[in-house]
This record gives sequence, C-alpha cells and structure tokens, in this order.
Amino acid sequence: MDREYQNTLTQHLLQSFPGECTESCIQCGTCSGSCPLARDMDIGPRRILALLRDSYLEEVLRSRSIWLCVSCNACLTRCPQGVPVPDIMYLLRLMAMDNGLAHREYKMPHLFQSFVRQVEKRGRVSESRLAASYGLLHPGDAVSRLGLGLKLLTRGRI
Repeated sequence: MDREYQNTLTQHLLQSFPGECTESCIQCGTCSGSCPLARDMDIGPRRILALLRDSYLEEVLRSRSIWLCVSCNACLTRCPQGVPVPDIMYLLRLMAMDNGLAHREYKMPHLFQSFVRQVEKRGRVSESRLAASYGLLHPGDAVSRLGLGLKLLTRGRI
C-alpha cells in the first residue's frame, strides 16, 4: 500500500467519527489498561490510535489486535475523551477485509466476514447460522469442533 493511499484511507477513517474523536485522544493509556485482551494484542489500543494519527494505517490493518477486540466497551466507558475505540476497531476490520490485509492464518477475519454478511442480510445474528456459514468457509475447523457442538446440543445450550 503506497503512502499516499494510506494517508487517504487514514483521513477517511478519522473523518468517519464525529468531532474527529480519534484526534482528541490524549494518549493516557486508559484504553489499554481497561482492555481485558490488551496483553494478547500485538499493538495495544493506545498505540493503535497513535499509529492512526501518524498515518501508519497499513501496520494497524495487518495487526492481530483489531481482530481481538470483543467490543466490551471498557475502554470507551473509562476514556476521559470518549474515544469510541470499539467502533474504530470495527471500521478497521472492514478496511482490512476490503484491502486484503487481514491475517492469512488467523481465522477471525473469516468469522467476522460471516458475521457481517448475516447482519447485512437479516439485521441480526443467529448463532446457528453463523456457525454454519463459518463452517462452510473452514470445514476442517468445523469438524474438529463437532464434539463440542454435540455436547452443547445435548445440554440444551444450542
């Protein structure tokens, strides 16, 4: 991805949020400190915002971190500036998928793609349909989890 295109995408991302709230980040670290998965991320939320502000979008889009955010909103709730980190992570996932920069060996982009397709088509997500559509993309993974699915089914969890 050339630098000019990356700068254009970054500006689009920054303008997608009211008041350019990504620019209002004061780098206090509350988001990273609040995130239950920050220790598993290769780039923490605070650093992601700094990289975006400095137009290092490709590095962010290639990271595993954007796929680990579970949108628990702990960062947003505690942020003194109200920076919507979960919304930014969601948009970054879409951008990574659109630009072919999602991790190749990482399965979360495929699950995310199945999730987004369902929301766009039906307006909501059905766990069984999500599992089925993901299973079609990764039949080997679905077969390896069949035992767990049967166990959940027999206990009335599905």
